[in-house]
Amino acid sequence: MMKKWSYLLIGLLIGVVFATTGNAFADQIKSMVGQTVAGEYSVKVNGNSLSENAIVVDGKAHVPLRAVTDSLGASLKVDGKTIQIESSENSSSKQTDNMAQSVSNKYQGWPISKLEDRKSELEKFVTDSEKDKESMLKSLEKYSKFKTEYSGNEKLMEKLDSETKDTEERIKAAENNIAKYKSDLAEVNAALTK
Repeated sequence: MMKKWSYLLIGLLIGVVFATTGNAFADQIKSMVGQTVAGEYSVKVNGNSLSENAIVVDGKAHVPLRAVTDSLGASLKVDGKTIQIESSENSSSKQTDNMAQSVSNKYQGWPISKLEDRKSELEKFVTDSEKDKESMLKSLEKYSKFKTEYSGNEKLMEKLDSETKDTEERIKAAENNIAKYKSDLAEVNAALTK
């Protein structure tokens, strides 16, 4: 009888220890489950909109990390509970032992589904950037027409010159982005064929 009581008491003590330890551990972990999304924001990287939006939960913005790193040309790796982000500058500097290996291998080893998702995303980036560029080129044409029509108005000429310069810079940035996206798209297609 005494043995049963001692086992019961030991079991009760172990249960209390686990219950209090579990609660303390659970209090340390913040979870978004059940939280209310207070808002949603579109995300632009270098002037180009991402396909995924950021959300605001509990006063903090949560951005789509994969989409952001991909659009910046950085690599993202999840290792256990650690997320590793490496810019293309850092990854290329680490490749000193094998100079033949270039950035074109950054998609090698990705699962087919991820490659296909990335391909779709890059194709959308190219299409959107080309549309933006076309729209800006049309704006330049309008500025040029306005300059000939209102050549005597100095204030308007200054504003048009400023708008023209700004638009030309944005066109150049769009062209750089298009070239980068097309280069990445070629790398994804190469990884898909292997």
